[in-house]
Amino acid sequence: MDRRTLTFITVSVLIMVLYQELVLKRVQPPAPVDVPPAATANLDSAAQPNATPPEAAKTPALPAAAIEGESGGVEGRDIVVDTDLFSAVLSTAGGRIKSFTLKKFRATNEPGSPPLELIVPGEEGDLPLGIELRGAQVWNDARKVYTASSERLSVQGNEEKTLELTTQIAGQPLVKRLTFRGDSYAIGLAVETPGASALPKELTSASADGQPAAVALVWAKSVHAATKQAFEGAAALVNGKLVLDSIDKIEGQQVLPGTIAWAGFEDHYFLSAAAPDRANSLILKARGSTIESKLLTSRDGTGPVQVGYTLFLGPKELKDLEAAGHDFERAMNLGWFGPISLLLLRVLNLSHRVTGNYGLDIILLTCLVKIAFWPLTQKSFKSMREMQKLQPEMQRLREKYKDDAKQMNTEIMELYKRHKVNPLGGCLPMVLQIPVFFGLYQLLANTIQLRHAPFFFWIHDLAAPERLDVMGYGVPVLTLLLGASMFLQQRMSPQTGDPTQQRVMMFMPLLFTFMFIGFPAGLTLYWLTNNVLTIAQQYFVLRSSPPAVAA
Repeated sequence: MDRRTLTFITVSVLIMVLYQELVLKRVQPPAPVDVPPAATANLDSAAQPNATPPEAAKTPALPAAAIEGESGGVEGRDIVVDTDLFSAVLSTAGGRIKSFTLKKFRATNEPGSPPLELIVPGEEGDLPLGIELRGAQVWNDARKVYTASSERLSVQGNEEKTLELTTQIAGQPLVKRLTFRGDSYAIGLAVETPGASALPKELTSASADGQPAAVALVWAKSVHAATKQAFEGAAALVNGKLVLDSIDKIEGQQVLPGTIAWAGFEDHYFLSAAAPDRANSLILKARGSTIESKLLTSRDGTGPVQVGYTLFLGPKELKDLEAAGHDFERAMNLGWFGPISLLLLRVLNLSHRVTGNYGLDIILLTCLVKIAFWPLTQKSFKSMREMQKLQPEMQRLREKYKDDAKQMNTEIMELYKRHKVNPLGGCLPMVLQIPVFFGLYQLLANTIQLRHAPFFFWIHDLAAPERLDVMGYGVPVLTLLLGASMFLQQRMSPQTGDPTQQRVMMFMPLLFTFMFIGFPAGLTLYWLTNNVLTIAQQYFVLRSSPPAVAA
């Protein structure tokens, strides 16, 4: 490659990395509303800006004991739900999800690693699936004991079974009805609460700041701080926009009003979220290492309130997310070129049905992309070859007009025109490949298909950097081969520019090798394959079009 082309690729990669680190990993939520400190000190007042004074806006908690006369301690029993895809444990204490393990995914890539657990209790023991009734005061079911319609459910294939959890508030039933399907990560949840006439007015009247009474689904999880390598935290689709909030970005309490498609938690590869049939706002609150996500649905009228949800606890795999509906696939967050990434992902999955090896699928996908862009790349190489033929004449013009830059540029442009050479011909075809390049990067860096997926020999996880153990040292063999291929490609490319620039550009393979040391093996495999194919194409061009000195 000549200096301009390699510079172009370098800048493209830097843009890609910066985009990944500074944009995708740090997406800001749309205009969160900060609750006044005095209101935050109480239990989750959903105060909006310009609300009533703090002392009037307090929304104190209303313990279950105030209504039911209960004692503080709550003991419950476990209900096990077993499907083809997961095993869930629900506790009758609070009607919460206590455990949710995925049968097809392991916690680590080590032999004997247990199934992946999606439920991580908050530091105070918080678990997902809590219900709050919010009005002038707030009541929750954390200290309620539910009765279950079954001790154990086994659901297989396309059959559906329902688990009903029932408790009481003010002598009236409060029901959580969960519907499981054997071959789906999606779970139906219907929540039924008593009518206003059967509840204390503190729970059915508006709060001091004018907020209407509401039913809230509470989802809590202990999370790690987000890193440059992977995001972990609260996620939601609010007003059609994806909101990602890590634990260090949530200050106190945030209220996100609008249309809430779904809300919950995600990490690099997995999603735990709830999609409400209707919701008016989302409250996010950070407590230590715990994030609380609360979906609020306003209470309309005086009759019983029924709210439906679709829960999704599983991998961020396209087919599963799409099958669950509610735009859950937006959680994949593949960036501006997401449609291209999804198209390539479908091709990758189609290839995998034949090969059964995602490393081979990456190689085949790279070959397919290379074939698609072969004419453009061919045109680029030929243009660079023609530029190389003009180098002696261009050098002569630079020497002749070294003191007159304007005249030198004019003469060089005339030279291009006389020989019908486009100086941008080597770069323009590559510009058209940028969307596909970014799409492939997002695909290979973020899709769950590569998680713990082996290739051959020492590569046991295509989603992690590869290392070959040599005398106790981890050697990045693929990355070193990548650097060697770039060096060979650089040596084969038509050389343009002055000798100093050419020597500087020879350091570029070293720079890229350093950059790729921490990249996933799948991405390194793609780039190495692409380089090998490019070298073959360069060799073909060199053989078919030998250089000649311009007259």
